[in-house]
Amino acid sequence: MKLIDDLDMYSHRKGWPRWTWFLMPLFFPCSWPIIIYRLGSFIVHIQYKWIRIPLYVIYFPIKRIMELISMTEISEYAEIEGGFYIAHVGNVVIAHHTKIGRNTSMHQGVTIGVSGAASELPIIGDRVYFGAGCKVIGSIKIGNDVVIGANAVVTKDVPDNAIVVGVPARVLNYNGSHDYVHYRNKPKVD
Repeated sequence: MKLIDDLDMYSHRKGWPRWTWFLMPLFFPCSWPIIIYRLGSFIVHIQYKWIRIPLYVIYFPIKRIMELISMTEISEYAEIEGGFYIAHVGNVVIAHHTKIGRNTSMHQGVTIGVSGAASELPIIGDRVYFGAGCKVIGSIKIGNDVVIGANAVVTKDVPDNAIVVGVPARVLNYNGSHDYVHYRNKPKVD
């Protein structure tokens, strides 16, 4: 289950075993927006309207309260794989229908969305690290194992293993995100 994988990212960082995932909302309030996102994502994918609509009516005010408390807005229509980790809440925005891969880590101030009149959203690979304040906008693809540096503005495709920095973002090197993204059972790299 994706939510268990999300919460396990927090228990792994504390050095605790996987079975302690259910305790993480007590220790990491930054996991709360992820929990609310997973609930909303579940509700909008219910096939039967007579079940989906009443649940959504209950869910929507809870989502808005969580946005006010955490200053984090994650669209329930975004497609985020398991192992999603937010280190610090505050001004995180993830737009509708954005696709994000497994074991992704982000800090505060991250915005992922559209640019101008374009309606296409970014597609983000696995094990991507988002530095504080970075922006990823437009119809672009971010590869696997990418690091997006703090305050970078990404408006073009980024290849696998790239570390990008600056405004506009440019490739600094191809060392990848292995040292930035932490998750259980990560393969060792020499």
